[in-house]
Amino acid sequence: MYSRRRALWLYPLFQIPLILLTLCLLAALLFWLLGWGRPNVAAAIALDLSSSTYENQAFNAPNTIVNQELEAVRSYLTENAKLKRPNTVQVFGFGALVVPLTPAFESDSAQVQAALTQTLADPSLSQRLLPGSTNVNAALQESQKALNSLPSGCKEVLLVTDGTGDRIEDLTIQTAKASKTRINVLLVTADWVQNLKDIDLAKAALQTGGVILPGQVGSLSTLFIDQFFTRFNSNLKWILFWLGLAWMAFMWLLILPLDRWILQSFLKLPMNIAGQVALGNALFWTVLTPILIWQVWGIPFLSPCS
Repeated sequence: MYSRRRALWLYPLFQIPLILLTLCLLAALLFWLLGWGRPNVAAAIALDLSSSTYENQAFNAPNTIVNQELEAVRSYLTENAKLKRPNTVQVFGFGALVVPLTPAFESDSAQVQAALTQTLADPSLSQRLLPGSTNVNAALQESQKALNSLPSGCKEVLLVTDGTGDRIEDLTIQTAKASKTRINVLLVTADWVQNLKDIDLAKAALQTGGVILPGQVGSLSTLFIDQFFTRFNSNLKWILFWLGLAWMAFMWLLILPLDRWILQSFLKLPMNIAGQVALGNALFWTVLTPILIWQVWGIPFLSPCS
């Protein structure tokens, strides 16, 4: 293949992939460090405020599930305020009925906090919810309805419940899928397996691309931040996209070393065969890598939601 045995780095076939590899790795590093490419998120947070979440204690008493749910929301809002482009957030409470705890979607976390505090100060709130039962299906429907009123953005429902609610209609799940709304569930229960058998929350989460996680009182704030907030606002798709391009560039970078050092010198292949194998390897990964990125993670500019 080579009539002149110049150093590999003197060939454009080595130099151009090296430049592209460097640029792609630099882009991946910048996206990781600076958070570029984070999606525009709208989060509807639905909290189970039925009587089972505070049992025989007062509504929102310390250490009840209700109290921990609200603290988790406040933690979410605190982290949200740190983003350059905060999530728009609306909070709902539900028992048999669904009541907005904040009036509309708002990106200003301070305003959401103030509206939430004002609503919670209403002594009739718990009764307005009809706390004797838990209508999870209605909570999801109201959350989806509110999200669908927004013009754009990645739509996320974060539903917190103790797992004793009514079943979810298939239509609710299909509507969420059609509107590209992901249902995420935090199931506050000590009997994780049994609750998954009794309710449809797992199906709702998995079929819409969301997640369902177990939680216990005392860990809800941590789960809100480390799991849901981080997942909603991840730019991992962009990082993996640039790393995928870097891998493709690396495969082209390897053509000359693979041809000269491995296939010809070590394996003693003929020059023409070695060149074809080295080039075929680069072409193989150039075709396969975009397919893998698309199928496993998605192309970020085609499907920006994380």
